[in-house]
Amino acid sequence: MKLKAMSRTVRETIPLALFLFFLWLIFTEKTNWEHLLLGAIVAALFARISFFMVGGRLDPNLNWKVALRFFPFAALLSWEIMKASWDVLTRVFRPSLPISPRIIEFDSILDSDIAKTMLANSITLTPGTVTVEIEGKRFYVHCLAQEHESGLLEGKLERMVAWLFAEGPDDMRGLR
Repeated sequence: MKLKAMSRTVRETIPLALFLFFLWLIFTEKTNWEHLLLGAIVAALFARISFFMVGGRLDPNLNWKVALRFFPFAALLSWEIMKASWDVLTRVFRPSLPISPRIIEFDSILDSDIAKTMLANSITLTPGTVTVEIEGKRFYVHCLAQEHESGLLEGKLERMVAWLFAEGPDDMRGLR
């Protein structure tokens, strides 16, 4: 029985260890055998510690498909963050541009807690908007200006997160 549980633990930590090792390769940019060995050890150790800290109950929505989709998602989210940063910076240096703070609410198409959390964090990372509350599928978001509200209600971030986690109706998923 103990061997079976240990085998399951190893099978479940390998994808995380591989992902962490991949990040190690990207950030260190070194491919000599010492760095590769150290990266493999560190990745395996961190994967095992992470698995232990969550009690062996990783969210079932975090799978290899999400890991593959994460990089295009992160690139597009970074672009959205840069566009919003430019908008907020322009509003700071041009007082003639309107600032009309408001709290808006909308219902999400997302079901899982991890997807809703990703959407809330994506909204908050985008300057000019902050997720204030989530109640079930209802989001409450503080927006700095009318344009931020309309951009948020357009649903681009929500469609991106729906694509990442493959949730919601097919026509509501996409990186567009």
